Amino acid sequence: MQNIANKLPSECNILIVDDEVLISNMLRDVLKTRYKVRTCQSGKEAFALIDAIDFDVIVTDLKLPDISGIEVLRYAKTKDEYTEVIVITGFASLDSATLAINLGVYSYLMKPLSLPVFMIQVERAVATRLFHLKSLRLMQQSDMMGPESKGHLSDITSLYFFLRKLMLSLEVSEIMRITLEEVNQKTGARLSVICVNLLGFSELFSMPATGDLDEKLLWKLLSRVYKQGEQQIDWNKFANREIPLYLFKGKQGESIDTGSLVPVHVPMMVTDRPIGTLTVFFEDSATCPKDQNLFLYVFSSIVSSIVEHGYSALLARQQAKTDSLTGIANHRLFHQTLEREIARANRKKGNFSLILIDIDDFKKINDTYGHQVGDAVIIDLTRRISAIIRTGDVLARYGGEEFGIILPDTDLFGAETLAGRVLTSVSSSPLIYSQFKISYTVSIGFVVYNGSEPVKKDKLIAVADTALYDSKRNGKNRVSLGHLAV
Repeated sequence: MQNIANKLPSECNILIVDDEVLISNMLRDVLKTRYKVRTCQSGKEAFALIDAIDFDVIVTDLKLPDISGIEVLRYAKTKDEYTEVIVITGFASLDSATLAINLGVYSYLMKPLSLPVFMIQVERAVATRLFHLKSLRLMQQSDMMGPESKGHLSDITSLYFFLRKLMLSLEVSEIMRITLEEVNQKTGARLSVICVNLLGFSELFSMPATGDLDEKLLWKLLSRVYKQGEQQIDWNKFANREIPLYLFKGKQGESIDTGSLVPVHVPMMVTDRPIGTLTVFFEDSATCPKDQNLFLYVFSSIVSSIVEHGYSALLARQQAKTDSLTGIANHRLFHQTLEREIARANRKKGNFSLILIDIDDFKKINDTYGHQVGDAVIIDLTRRISAIIRTGDVLARYGGEEFGIILPDTDLFGAETLAGRVLTSVSSSPLIYSQFKISYTVSIGFVVYNGSEPVKKDKLIAVADTALYDSKRNGKNRVSLGHLAV
């Protein structure tokens, strides 16, 4: 590594790896007045430059002509783990983002780039790089710092990298995986478990230090060590084992023995609100360091806010795509799903079916019984349809009293059969609500899409809608087929 004493930002070396020359030159031009900048257009060139020059920051496109930008990130980190890497891409996937985060990426930026945002990210990456170089220099100068101070500075540095990885995480499950992995590594624990109960979510996440853990053994262990009123969890669901349980694999090695594990419970709080519990299991009382409780409380307080933010973001994403009354897909998600299914059928020359369902005389139900009963009818219809459709089918509330079902890989016979089952399910028994017994029916229109003869989404919906209103005009409580004329 280069001489790192008192290095200035203007002395920092930056590498830009992008096969689009216009983008590469543009990024070089905005950086060259402040830093030493080099560019290249392939992964092979990047490897050669990384071998020859100590780069402080590397900016790489994810998609290169020869290799992935992830491999540039990986190679740079093997040469110098403190090199900061920014990945830019025009097509992000959760898998590539997760891999980049796990490898220590500094930032993950989407094209088209905002140059002001890009400049800020580079400036911060340079500042972070220089901070760590200075920390390394201080730790190397043993006459200036004792072992305890060195250890403390090392802990601060590793905590910073952990938090950066955590805050870049895109999903709750990834936040939990990173957290549990860090707890096991830092404390020497044999097993770590997080239970959360907030914003309507009640879930369990677990990771052993090594190997796999049998789900039944974990339930048995948690039933032994969890005490009602102490852990933040939905106790009714916990008692019936109805809480979602996510098991992450530990590092390579033998599976742990849960028989004699000793738990340490730490509450997870956001201000004065409990949101969950972090439980760390040690081999026995003797292997649990005396100062671990202090570390775990500090660690828990830092992580809790990020966990809450992750769930808040998850809830917002769900609410943006679900109907608030029924909990099924809303109008927006219906159209997104239909567009994807059309594209898939076109690509594979396959087929799928679209069903539209409308409650007959719904206005009369509202006028007779009131809107509360009308809502109950909508919920009842949702329940009846949900009991009939397959796991891969998508049920959506398309409008007020209108529903849509997207049936992947379903031909005329399959769609007609399912539509008939819905019709029978609704008409065969009334809804009992309070003192009311409400009998109602539905009208159904459906259409079969053939990927070999593609049509636009709007036309597909229009044909299904016309079939639906054929059912209405012909007496209601019936199924009609729409025909696509290409």
